[in-house]
Amino acid sequence: MRLVSIRRHFHYFSTVAIVSCCYVMLLKTSSKNDAKDISNQPEHQQLGDVKNGVLIEFQDEIQVLPHAAHAAKVEIQQPVTDAVPKKIDRIEHLPAMGAPSTNPNKTLNWLDLWSNDTYCNQFTVHLLEENSVQPRALVSFPGSGNTWLRMLLMGVTGLYVDTIYPGDELFISKAGGTYELNKDCNCSLLQKTHDVSLFSVIYNMAMANKSTEKRIHQEIDQFRGDGILVIRNPFKAILSYRNFAFGGNMAGLAPVEAFSQGLEPVRIGDRKISTWDQFISRSVASWEMLATVWIRGLKRGGVVYYEKLRRDTGPQLLRMAEMLGIPNVNKDRLDCVLRHNQDNTFKRSESGPKNYPKNPFTESQHLLILKSIQSVQMALKERGLDPLPVEMYDFYTPMYQYGHWKGYALA
Repeated sequence: MRLVSIRRHFHYFSTVAIVSCCYVMLLKTSSKNDAKDISNQPEHQQLGDVKNGVLIEFQDEIQVLPHAAHAAKVEIQQPVTDAVPKKIDRIEHLPAMGAPSTNPNKTLNWLDLWSNDTYCNQFTVHLLEENSVQPRALVSFPGSGNTWLRMLLMGVTGLYVDTIYPGDELFISKAGGTYELNKDCNCSLLQKTHDVSLFSVIYNMAMANKSTEKRIHQEIDQFRGDGILVIRNPFKAILSYRNFAFGGNMAGLAPVEAFSQGLEPVRIGDRKISTWDQFISRSVASWEMLATVWIRGLKRGGVVYYEKLRRDTGPQLLRMAEMLGIPNVNKDRLDCVLRHNQDNTFKRSESGPKNYPKNPFTESQHLLILKSIQSVQMALKERGLDPLPVEMYDFYTPMYQYGHWKGYALA
């Protein structure tokens, strides 16, 4: 009986074992087939699996995690900026010059600056020996004190400052001779020029169909980047140029009608001149172009601000002497210049009657000039130069004070 029971249990467990083995083998075969089927599926087919309660989808080999999954930590690489500051091309001082000529025919007879001061008239002004210096410019927009500064420099240095314009003036010597200097003599301290800012130059360029881009660099190339640039408050420079253009001479005054805001051309006698608005538009464009081109093109020399020259004439003249390669200035000469720096026949009186309104500029004209000032400020900053002394400018108002320019202040 007991033996029969054992046999029955043996058959039962044997059957279970055999079935279990078959089931395991069946599972292995099924797993291999599934793996083979997966490897043979096309790339675009989606498969799903559940792992830790998060559905992971595969599509085109890109794993897409739904919001339930933890976000992967991504490091964003910041763009690499150039930490090395841009090198500023500094303006060097001009080289030393040759000796002045002692020839009486190359000695100026009389300097307008000294007037009738017998003591100061002992200080003579000479030409340099020919070809003893390379040409250097004294450049400015018209109405910026170029002629006045010429006299100051001649008084301080004792060296003649010429002009590039033929027929502009004659040299009157102590020997009694009167003649026009050869513009290529290379015998003067500097040469006065207004470059492209003169309307006549711009007009001739247009008539000759010359490239403006080429012309604005032509004179800098002629002077090889050597010179002194004088910059004046454009508001005052434009007013001064209007007076000069229609007043007949450097100390003349244009008629009141020349500053009216009318739309029709202004008639002065038989002449018909441009409106004040047209004159401002052309002038400020020329002022900006001359200043920015020369600031960026200067190699030796420097930049002088008219307002600082008026306020601190002595220190500014000494600074200019250094720019010109003149280390020593005669103190007595400088004293004479400072005593007579307002005594001349070519400077318009600042305290005299005004022939224009208290504020001759409309808001749009004002903004136009402010934009040009900003462009010049940027050019000065590029060269590492002092900014324009706008705090000394008449008619100047910071641009941010205009509602539609709020937040856009000038440097």
